[in-house]
Amino acid sequence: MSHSPHPALVIGAGIGGLAAAIALRQRGMEALVVERAEELREVGAGLLLSPNACAVLERLGVLVELGSNSASVPRWDLLNQKGELLSSLQVVQGDEQSLNTRRCDLQMALRRLLPVDAVRLGCAAVKAENRSGVVEVTLADGSVIRASRIVVADGTHSAIRSQLWPKRRVTYRGYIGWRALVDHVPSGWESGHVSESWGRGRRFGIGHVGGGRTYWYASANVVKSKAQDAIALEQLQRDFGDWHDPIAELFSHTRQEALLQHPIADSRPHWHWQQDNRIALLGDTAHPLTPNLGQGAAMALEDAWELAQQWNHPDAFARYERRRRARLLAVWAASRWVGTMIQWQNPLLCAARDAHLRLLPNTFACGMIRLLLMR
Repeated sequence: MSHSPHPALVIGAGIGGLAAAIALRQRGMEALVVERAEELREVGAGLLLSPNACAVLERLGVLVELGSNSASVPRWDLLNQKGELLSSLQVVQGDEQSLNTRRCDLQMALRRLLPVDAVRLGCAAVKAENRSGVVEVTLADGSVIRASRIVVADGTHSAIRSQLWPKRRVTYRGYIGWRALVDHVPSGWESGHVSESWGRGRRFGIGHVGGGRTYWYASANVVKSKAQDAIALEQLQRDFGDWHDPIAELFSHTRQEALLQHPIADSRPHWHWQQDNRIALLGDTAHPLTPNLGQGAAMALEDAWELAQQWNHPDAFARYERRRRARLLAVWAASRWVGTMIQWQNPLLCAARDAHLRLLPNTFACGMIRLLLMR
């Protein structure tokens, strides 16, 4: 057990946790990060970083490096399963940036901004107790780290959140998500634009992430009782067999072991993310979102920046919570609604949805997205 408490302890070396540590160090706070994984390994996932996420990354000093190994995103195309354009969203304005990148590239770029000894791997936090103004965090090996304040950013299934907020649960939304990275860029996607195709109860997204790689993702409605059943790549190929090019081409470049599968779940943002100005939740640990607006990483980055800005106030964590609550509630609600609409199976509803998108002026659709996403 350390003799003097760390001024700031961050639990979780994901995007939100690393960003919080960097932002705190920019403000002169020596933040220590502990991470349960033995090493930060490549995960077969891509990220669409919208302008609000890129704005935070620029303040953190990582955007230039990340951009050199990512793909700029000039537009987001919405298609139907035949590949016909429903809407083309150009939400980037002026000198803003939007990037498509690999999650591991962003994570490692953030990691490089911290001193080597600022991140301890293989340290799984299992318990936190506030004792007379000092938080004692117990690790899986029985050792204890003492800190003046802790930031819990270890994901949707956080052990610390489950201990301190035991009644909080995520809700399965009725559909499964799959994703993979492939060492191939299909014709028409080299420029970096992102497409998402909507069908009846299914979708398929494609995005070039730089470095000759493409990230694809898909979703399909699955009853809760079968949500944990693994689906083989061959089954997905059959399910999307009559969809537009280059979906079959991407499947042909995908290895079964590279395929990730996750039930899509979220949790309505609660009113309390902090305890006694000593313990605060951040990112998916505080407010798990569905991925339908691509805002999971963006909201974690915004959380990290806001938390650091409030750190020196006497009621820092309460201020952070108040300033983030309304925004997160709006993004959560919009993401849940968009996901419900995308996953409609009724043919009449799907036809009406697609017709509405075709008729809706792009400027109006972009304006609505910017109103929601841009601070």
